[in-house]
Amino acid sequence: MIKLYKYLNITFLAVFLVTGCNEDPNPGLDDLISPPTTPPSISTIEPSSGGLAGITVLTINGSNFSSDQSKNAVFFNGVKGEVLSATSTQLKVRPPNVISDSVQVKVSVFKVEDFSNIVFYKLAPAVVEIFNFDPANSGTPYGITVDANENVYTSVARQIDPGIYKVDPQGTLSRWAPKGAESFFHSLTMGPSSTIYATRRVRGIIQVLENTTPATYVSYAAGVGGAAADTDFDQDLNLWAGANGNIISVTPAKVVQGFPFDGNINAIKIFNGAIYAVAASNGQQILWKVPIISADNIGTPEVYFNFTSEVDSVIKLNDISIAADGDIYIGTDAKEDPIYVIHPDKSFEKLYPGIIKSTVNSLCWGTGNYLYMTRNLSNDFTQTIIRIDMEKPGAPYFGR
Repeated sequence: MIKLYKYLNITFLAVFLVTGCNEDPNPGLDDLISPPTTPPSISTIEPSSGGLAGITVLTINGSNFSSDQSKNAVFFNGVKGEVLSATSTQLKVRPPNVISDSVQVKVSVFKVEDFSNIVFYKLAPAVVEIFNFDPANSGTPYGITVDANENVYTSVARQIDPGIYKVDPQGTLSRWAPKGAESFFHSLTMGPSSTIYATRRVRGIIQVLENTTPATYVSYAAGVGGAAADTDFDQDLNLWAGANGNIISVTPAKVVQGFPFDGNINAIKIFNGAIYAVAASNGQQILWKVPIISADNIGTPEVYFNFTSEVDSVIKLNDISIAADGDIYIGTDAKEDPIYVIHPDKSFEKLYPGIIKSTVNSLCWGTGNYLYMTRNLSNDFTQTIIRIDMEKPGAPYFGR
């Protein structure tokens, strides 16, 4: 009798569960799946002309993106970019280092089943070698300069026919002037009438004309200045030289004057009426600013940026170049990320982290957006010249 009572209770409960829950059924499989959502869509990518792989921040316009930055993913030929900001209609993305004229770009959003449409986009390399210098054949380049037609000139050490060589914009190498007494020049500066002025750390400046053996332009005694390391022209076409313990001016009439300076200068550039010089001063690597008053008078040098105290106590400063917007680019002996950007507010950063992996020998800005760099020899690289797309122009250069 007890067993029958239990059976009837179980039966009654089962009937109640079946009949009493018709209006509130257990959730089925369809209810566990997220409702269908509209996939993201790309309408345009800016800049429309293309960007630099791994560098240019792209703006992707479209719809159905997530306003939560972390829930969007942008793929470039299957490689994820870095999403920097997001709204439902716009993404800011830094692409990976994928180089192609037709990169497939698509967007996915977390918990949305489908990708966006695919848009093809051009990503160019930020850095290219302008000529494949081979030490055993074409030689080793050192100092560089650029003329008004974007031809690059370099002092080349080689076994046969050393001298000044020219690389035209198409990448063709030709000898421009023969070698003189020098083994090579540390610095070249393009001057008026396609004349190159060169230094090789002696008390003098060398003049080089096409198809002509280099000859002394000016020389000076120890009392005027130490060995010249680098030169640049001001707007009056006075030639300025940075040397060991001195700054030196040379007028178009070849009047030479020296000004004592507390440091050994490696490189100089003229910008907005001042000399910017990188120098070793009292055991520190310093970027100096020296106002130019006239060819025979300079203002008091001031420390513009102390690289040793602000950035690194070991890195040495080798060269300098300046952009039109006042950003100063310092080439160093760091084996990776060797170029540092000093902004006008004195903040700083590395140029194109992860892209340049060799020390800097020489820097020179061309006529447009390209900065040229002589890459030093290392275990992984030959010494050669690379062209860096800066996406902005250099400062006015009075020599050319």
